[in-house]
Amino acid sequence: MHRRHKYDILVIFSTLALAVSVYLSVAKAMSISVPCDITGGCESVLSSKYSEIMGVPLSTVGIVYFSLILVTALLANHYRKAQKALTWFLAAGSLGSLVFLFLQFFVIRAVCQYCLLTDLTTILMFILDINIEHKAHSLNVL
Repeated sequence: MHRRHKYDILVIFSTLALAVSVYLSVAKAMSISVPCDITGGCESVLSSKYSEIMGVPLSTVGIVYFSLILVTALLANHYRKAQKALTWFLAAGSLGSLVFLFLQFFVIRAVCQYCLLTDLTTILMFILDINIEHKAHSLNVL
């Protein structure tokens, strides 16, 4: 991949996760039940007490978070400070995703396919970011 655009894969993944968050937010705002053919537990997860933080739906938090990741990933192609910030944002998001996955599997005992997608995407983006950073630093050492 061209060095100048090494963060573009994170832009693509964050756009996907942002779209899912917008979809879930609109469905929540309009009280529309989302289809859940793969995992079958979406309604249980999306209506649980863990689906909100201080009255704000997690899908809305996801819109803010993935927008932040999207903008930071775009800036990371050009600015070192944005690269460092992106790593911290993705690390925090990955920890949150692990908590949300734990809640789905062990507390709620139901899995939302949309939540699973955004959680795994966040963790994958963190792994890719660390890989990008590791390769960049190893190239600088040579």
